[in-house]
Amino acid sequence: MQSSKEKSIKRAAGQPALHLSDQVAASAAVDKTLDGSALWVLLAIYRAFAILDRDQAEEVAAMGLTPLQFNILTTLQRTRQPTTMGTLASMLVVKPNNLSGNISALAEKGLIRRELNSADQRSLLAVLTPDGEAFLKEHLPAHWLRLERLMGGLTREQRLQMVMLLKQLTTSIQEEQERESEREIDVEKKVPARPRGRALEVT
Repeated sequence: MQSSKEKSIKRAAGQPALHLSDQVAASAAVDKTLDGSALWVLLAIYRAFAILDRDQAEEVAAMGLTPLQFNILTTLQRTRQPTTMGTLASMLVVKPNNLSGNISALAEKGLIRRELNSADQRSLLAVLTPDGEAFLKEHLPAHWLRLERLMGGLTREQRLQMVMLLKQLTTSIQEEQERESEREIDVEKKVPARPRGRALEVT
């Protein structure tokens, strides 16, 4: 005999997932001043990224890499020069400390090497090795073809329009983040400093 918990789980599993429009409508109903379009964009981006990220993870896992490791290699190939960890992290939009283990793993595979930065000996440079170049030459053609197939439902014009819109979205987010930081600084300036208590006099 099924417990109430098992019945509840079974009923939940049998329910179809809500469409994005339904999720947005439910959320927008909480606040009538919002039209829900910003949430719609967010949910659509998250869903598309999750599906693509999972697909890419499976593809590069067959190569013996993680998506970040693969992106490190392709980024170094595009830069065509030794790159500092800070610059590499910025290009990949990750924190520098997140690169350390992945750089080490790629170095152990012989796909990259680390060199001392002659311009700043406090930092290291990541360099794509000949083996790394050969690895990309072997795997990139099939990778690019797969991306073309995955995005085959969009015309070239639609893809370029999406790139433009995503750039505008990125700029919008960054500008609002900067305004928020400025507002926080203004608030801190307006808050009077707490007076320091008098030190107790020892008699």
